[in-house]
Amino acid sequence: MFEFTLTLSLDRIALLFVFNVVILGVVAILASVRYLEIYTFKPKIPYYPTLLIFIVSMLLIPLVHDWLSFLFLWEIMTLASYFLIIYDWPEEKAKKAGWKYFATMHLLDTSPLMLAITLYYAFHDTFNFGPITAYKDVIVALFLFGFASKAGLFPLHFWLPDAHPAAPSPVSALLSGAMVELGLYGTMRVLESVGWSVSRWIVYVLGAMAILSMLVAVLSYPLQDDIKRLFAWSTIDNMGWMYLLILAGLLGVAGVEKGVSYYVVSHGLAKAAAFISTGAMLYAFGTKSLNKVRGIMKSDQLTAGLLIASIFALEGVPPFNLFLSKLDVIKTLLAISPGLAYFAAIEWAIAFILFLRVIHRYIINDGRPEPKRKLAGSIAIAVVLLLFLSMVSQFICEYLWVRW
Repeated sequence: MFEFTLTLSLDRIALLFVFNVVILGVVAILASVRYLEIYTFKPKIPYYPTLLIFIVSMLLIPLVHDWLSFLFLWEIMTLASYFLIIYDWPEEKAKKAGWKYFATMHLLDTSPLMLAITLYYAFHDTFNFGPITAYKDVIVALFLFGFASKAGLFPLHFWLPDAHPAAPSPVSALLSGAMVELGLYGTMRVLESVGWSVSRWIVYVLGAMAILSMLVAVLSYPLQDDIKRLFAWSTIDNMGWMYLLILAGLLGVAGVEKGVSYYVVSHGLAKAAAFISTGAMLYAFGTKSLNKVRGIMKSDQLTAGLLIASIFALEGVPPFNLFLSKLDVIKTLLAISPGLAYFAAIEWAIAFILFLRVIHRYIINDGRPEPKRKLAGSIAIAVVLLLFLSMVSQFICEYLWVRW
């Protein structure tokens, strides 16, 4: 008989990931109430049951402390997210994006994780979380590869810009604001099991993937017309930032778990606000195309205002707390590599300029697109709530971290 103990507990590493999923899950349900009115076909997929399964699986993943339960819940999360991505089944793009996501996850995410867990059990005689002592490099590399695929790190990012825009906007908020971050959670769990000490080549590979994720995202921003696709590239960018903190931990900086966890919450709230605000645009104007809503500020000041505020939150403009999280990354990098710190700061400035260009070129430019319907109050409230929380989340995180 194999050793397997199903226990649910909440420790510091899991705490803020669970908090992030709870907040985003509640807001996604709120935003969905009226958002689903945009779909005129008869759904083949039960939206709310599937959404609840997706949220609950993401809540439970940080609470289990054995790899068997972890993998089981990971697969439920992947399956539920797949069905939500293809919810708009008459759209050929949605079906293709869903298939690309599902095939990629099982080939590059689930398969490496299954092999890593099998090897872990074979040489440690348990599925319970614990130190990895045998075949350390192989097991750790397989785990990190699988988790990087879910997180959307370059070059394993190729599924993300298609899958996230294909889903309903409240689901996109969960995909980009909560699900991909669980790849980061798994990464920290594995590194915890080896005392944040891995072979140098793993450090270099993770660092290169993080840097290239940021570079590819910045180069892709100006090419986007689909606003949801634009924000999907921002997810790849921000995952690079979070993995730079992981890199700092591998290079000897103590306590990076706190910085990563705070960044997860700051990014999750801002990204969810951004995607649900695109849902507001889609609800009111029936399009995701930036070119088709040029001058939206003149037609619908509320929707335009939510979009602008969400962009500021996502790009780390004070008083939104992603500003503090990005500063923390730069400060941490200065301790190990001033060159990396300067790179992050310059990339941040360029990304902000490119998003400011989006605001001026599309949102407040000449034009007056005709809205199809008035923005639903529940969608607007969902975005406002996320924006408010993204301004005070630092205080909430500090309270939870200190009290736990």
